[in-house]
Amino acid sequence: MSLSRTLYNYKTIIPRWWHRHGFGIQSPTDYELVRDVLFERLHYYAYEEMGLRTDAERQLYRIKLWCPDAIVIRSEAEFEKAVEAAGSETVMVIEDISGKNETLWQHILDCPIARVTFDMRSRGLILFDKKRIKQNYIL
Repeated sequence: MSLSRTLYNYKTIIPRWWHRHGFGIQSPTDYELVRDVLFERLHYYAYEEMGLRTDAERQLYRIKLWCPDAIVIRSEAEFEKAVEAAGSETVMVIEDISGKNETLWQHILDCPIARVTFDMRSRGLILFDKKRIKQNYIL
């Protein structure tokens, strides 16, 4: 294994492993979201029927089951348009937050209306519930 890959593992993957299983999350609602929606291990009935082969496709399917009105954002222009209409019940999924949308994700983390964020390395989830305090979970 190369030195850069080893450093990457120590810096990114190993710390995320602990949080990925929901450990360290105090809110029961957020804990349930992480354990039962974002990183569910059980097989869903519709994976084969809908042709969902990758983990990313299956995760997005589970998010849409949890919140049918979830908005999937793939660019900054889409985010700017969607955030204008965002209310307390709005849930957004930001794709490719470690790639082309990395600056958008940093902007979202600083944005005061994005209350709870979940950083899943390649995808981010944002909750806009105004009753919640601002938190960022790194999964």
